Amino acid sequence: MWRAAFICILALVGCSGSDSSGSNGTGGAAGAGGAAGAGGLAGAANAEQVKGWARQVALGTEYGSGDKVIARWNTSPSLSVVQGTAADRVHLDELIPVLNKELGANKIQVVTDGDEGAQIRVYFVPLAEFDGIGQKNGFPVVPGNYGYFYMFWDQSRALTKSFVLLATDVLSGDQLRHYTFEELTQSLGMASDSEVFDDSIFYASGLEGGDATELSSLDKRLLRFVYARTTPGDGPAAFDAAFDQFF
Repeated sequence: MWRAAFICILALVGCSGSDSSGSNGTGGAAGAGGAAGAGGLAGAANAEQVKGWARQVALGTEYGSGDKVIARWNTSPSLSVVQGTAADRVHLDELIPVLNKELGANKIQVVTDGDEGAQIRVYFVPLAEFDGIGQKNGFPVVPGNYGYFYMFWDQSRALTKSFVLLATDVLSGDQLRHYTFEELTQSLGMASDSEVFDDSIFYASGLEGGDATELSSLDKRLLRFVYARTTPGDGPAAFDAAFDQFF
């Protein structure tokens, strides 16, 4: 298992997340999220736990200004693999259709590789190249992280562009799959971790992170809910009202 840490810049223009290596123990409640998410929350024993998890993951970022609001795409964003091989992107190509099933009118549109004008830009590169990509594109990179995402948004908290960086000289196999799934999913706006469900792609407990290689049923449900029932800038009150009615 691997460590995950998320860092948000204080300005209202961007947020970053990162992952680095580490050991992990057990935590959360494996399978609990799927149980509640499969058939509705009414009467579910962990209904309030699921609501708290959803609020933690979807509202704001783990560190930064403290604003707890929805940030998400208000468009159907384009995505390009700016750097990377066919082998590097196998997991990405599997993930995008999974995400698009939940994104409704905001489906990711894959464009030609190498398109630096795409709204979501993915880089499969050696770790040493992270800093240069950040400097070129106007965002900081926290040293020592093997997977990294950075989001930009406008004043309404609608996302305008995202960057996903994956260190191919460090990551391979299930690690590369985990980071690909986590970083791209979180670059859609759900930038916080939670220690509640260890089968979730958003799982982390302190300095210890998860090793999920698929989105859980609750992960998918939350993504679908955020893109169907919330708008950029929604705060806790609006989120809770929509959650109680629609989740």
